Parts: sequence; structure tokens; C-alpha cells
Amino acid sequence: MNRKTFLRTAAGLAGGMVGLPLQSWLTAAAPGTTDLASLLGQAGADGDQAFWRVIRTQFVLDPDWTFLNFGGLGACPLPVLNSLAEAMRTEELAPSAGHDAKQWDLVKERLARLLGREIRKEDLALVSTATEAINLVVSGLPLRSGDEVITSTHEHAALYTALLNRRQRDGIVIRTFEPDRVNGQANVDRIAALVTPRTRLIFISHVTCTTGQLFPVKAIAALAQAKKVWFALDGAQAPVCVPFDLGECGADFYACSTHKWIMGPKRTGFLYVRPGLVDVLRPLALGMGSFEKFNVETGELVLHPGVRRFEWGTQNEALFFALGRAVEFVQTIGVERIWRYDRALAERFYRGLRELPNVETVSPDEEAWRTPMIGFRMRNHTFREVGDHLTKDHIRVRTVTEGGLNSIRVSFFICNHDGEVTAILDSLKKLA
Repeated sequence: MNRKTFLRTAAGLAGGMVGLPLQSWLTAAAPGTTDLASLLGQAGADGDQAFWRVIRTQFVLDPDWTFLNFGGLGACPLPVLNSLAEAMRTEELAPSAGHDAKQWDLVKERLARLLGREIRKEDLALVSTATEAINLVVSGLPLRSGDEVITSTHEHAALYTALLNRRQRDGIVIRTFEPDRVNGQANVDRIAALVTPRTRLIFISHVTCTTGQLFPVKAIAALAQAKKVWFALDGAQAPVCVPFDLGECGADFYACSTHKWIMGPKRTGFLYVRPGLVDVLRPLALGMGSFEKFNVETGELVLHPGVRRFEWGTQNEALFFALGRAVEFVQTIGVERIWRYDRALAERFYRGLRELPNVETVSPDEEAWRTPMIGFRMRNHTFREVGDHLTKDHIRVRTVTEGGLNSIRVSFFICNHDGEVTAILDSLKKLA
């Protein structure tokens, strides 16, 4: 099949699969999805637009909608969906307790290579969500009454509720700062101003869920190290959304959901623990897989020496095997290439917003700290009215109430194209 024939066929299949039963569209993958690298190579020879058209055929998103909310919940591409269906069917042929350790470790190896040059599979625990990983850190650290934790006013509910739970249980103190969206580096000073002798932990987002702001995490890590406090990052919005090396971030702990920008199945995520710190965290729960040995008669309990102690109980291994396929999908395209494409869409949208009357951007003023997630609000309409208007135009975005912003957040990713930037700007122009 030549390239032009493939593009027509793949586009038709991807569009036609919407609304089909699960069995139908999982088995009706676009031709050649098992060899995506080859297809992309052929398309790339005819230019960048042909390359990204092939990428868009790998998603089964409703063609009647413009989906601009990957920061809320990502969509799995066809190779991941097919991998998940195959793994689930294989599991049901001969159900057994535990999971395939070799395949499980292979997923970790792929994930580690995606995250950084020196990240090891032994540093990663596969968990259900960033929420679970955040709770493992907040509730697992040896914090006592009066110990202080610094965070921002633009965090996700998962972090706030975990901290408040620890406050109610143990009397920790939560101190917050308002992110500086004008001068990104000034956030280091805002955090430094909150540090006291009682500070034990700095826990913030790598990229905020509110405005898509990228924090200067390396500088914040250096501050934490100098003050001898732990540094944790909520990375739900960062991997693949922005290029970085996790090892160079300086974080002691890193929590992430992989069902957003990495495009893994829902209920997959990871916890990274810097080497040497695993014994600092007390697990929230234990079960099969998390210990070396135990004896209820003698009271002996020896935990697994690594982060595997946080992977307890029966696992739905099909989810994580499909996650490995998602990582492979990302690496086939390339994180840097994804970043350049997404960033171009987002920056065009940002510039377009600035030209509209009655529109205020709330994402960082400095381009260096902006990401493919752009936030805005309108002076003559409530954020609810803006959200309802976009919904009527079949444009899916996220309303943001965190931090009292009452704004709209728009996420751009590889399933989007320039025409959709035009569509949302035209829709907002009518409203403005």
C-alpha cells in the first residue's frame, strides 16, 4: 500500500470506528499500526503535515468534537488500546495470582528510559494514579505535629486533601505561596521566604494544573537541599508535556499519572523515589509483593528493600503492559518533536488570545515558563459562561476553580491541528 492510499484508508477507519462496539474498534486498527515507525518514516518524507496526519489517525476521538483537554484526561492511541485488549484477553485464558515479573520490569525499564538517562527501573513503583503516589509520600514521611510543608495555591485537590488529612491526623502545618506568573524564577524566592527551622517538605507541581505554569524545579531543588528539607513534585502534567530529565530535576519524590500526556490506560501511574530514600517512606498498605518475609508469631516483618514495597496485592497487569506500549508510542515520535509541535499550537493560541477584546491570559508572561496548556478568562463573561459557550461549539476544555482563578484551561497535543486553534479562537471571538 502506498502512502496516499494509506492516509485515505487510515483516516477513514479512524473516523468510522467512532461509535462502534468495543470489540469492533479494538480489532479495526488502522493498517500498519503495529509498525508505526515505518509509517511515520514514509509520511515524514512528504513533510511535517503528512507526519502529523498519520499520528491523528491513531486516535478514536469523536470527530464531531475538538478535544482540547489532554491535561485533564488523555486519550489512548490505537496501538495502546489494541495492546490492552490483547493483554486482557491473554490474562483471562489462564488467570493466575501475581503478575509476569519479566514483563513488569520491562515496562519499568521503558519508563525509566523515557524519564531520564540515569533513572533506573529500581527507582520506580508502578501505582494507580498520581493521587496514590502523592498519598504514599505525604502519609509515608515521618512528619510530626508542628512540622511544616510548603506548597502553592495552584495545586490539584489530590495534594491538598492528602496534606489536610495529615494535618488532621498529626497536626502538620501547611504554608502556601501564590505562584508568580510574571517572573518565573521569583517563585524560588517566594518559597525561600516561607522556609523556617520547622520546614520538612516542599511539595509542588512540576507543571501546574491551573495555568500550565512550569516551575523552576532545579533551583527549588537546590534550595531544598541547602535547607535540608525533602522536595517532592506532583508530575501529573509534566512527562511528555515538557522535555526534562527527572534525574536532573533534583526531586526526592516524584508522583505521576500516566493516563495524560504519556497516553497510558486510565489507572496507571508511577512513584519515583530517589536512591537512598526508600526507607524514609512508610508504606500506607502492605500485601503480597511488598515484603521479603514475615512471621506473625514472632512479629517479624521485612519489607522489600526497594520501591517494589509500594506495589502490593493483585495487579491488573494488562493496564501496565499497555502503558509500556504507550511509552514506545511516545518514543517512536520523540518527546522533543512532540514538544515543538504542541508548543507551536499553544503559542499561536496564546498570541491569538492577546488580540481578542475582554480576554485576560493567566498563563505565565514569560514564554520559557509556558507549556502546551494555556489559561485565560474573559472580563465580560463568567468562566462558566465561557465553558458553556465552547461546549455548544463542541470544543472540550477545562474550567479552573483552583486558586480562585475561575478561568478556562486549553491543552494542545499531538491529536490536535492548526485548524482547531482557529476554531477555538473564532468561537471566542464571537463571544468577546
